Amino acid sequence: MTETRRLYGVLDRRLTDREFVAGALSVADFAILGWAWRHPRHKVELSDFPNVKRWYDTLMARPGVKRGMEAKLD
Repeated sequence: MTETRRLYGVLDRRLTDREFVAGALSVADFAILGWAWRHPRHKVELSDFPNVKRWYDTLMARPGVKRGMEAKLD
């Protein structure tokens, strides 16, 4: 749990002065989103990491991400 919170902290600091992980939206954001969307399983409240929450909400609001998250996995 300590390591998980540390990683959210690293991401939060990275997002302090930029909208996305690499500055511009990139594959890095989508790769990290694949981990971060499990924050309830990680027992992490995104409100503890305001920059991560902003980034997460921005990505989750994208139409393509919404479609992907709603896709049924067989």
